[in-house]
Amino acid sequence: MTTENDEESGKDRVTGRFLPGHKGFKKVGSRSKVSRQAIDTANEHAATAMTMLVGKMMAGDIRAAEILLRYGVDAFLPKNRPVKLPDVPENPTPEQLAKTVLQAAWAGEISPDEAKQLLEAITASKGIIEDADLLRRVEQLESAKR
Repeated sequence: MTTENDEESGKDRVTGRFLPGHKGFKKVGSRSKVSRQAIDTANEHAATAMTMLVGKMMAGDIRAAEILLRYGVDAFLPKNRPVKLPDVPENPTPEQLAKTVLQAAWAGEISPDEAKQLLEAITASKGIIEDADLLRRVEQLESAKR
């Protein structure tokens, strides 16, 4: 049994737990005013911090290089950027495309993650092409059979 006082405090008198629907509960992942301000401040100074880290790395600070490689580089790389592959022949086969992607990854022109995404897309398109080819052949066999 709850009383008016329990509902005001939002806690069960017996267990001390918050009652369902208590206004103090926040949605999962919500940010407080203080955490939002901290994130905004950090974002405002991120470019300056990156410049300082690069300067320290260039001066020989191994720890700065480690921090840049571990945390900074991926965060500042553009996501889903267009990738230009060199030496792509006209009307390439999936095998030629895959070879070009791997060469670009080995040369450092694209990241390993970009190479993986491109290879997955090539594999999927190869499957679609093969399925269409098989369907065309089956239709040809069926029409020849009639």
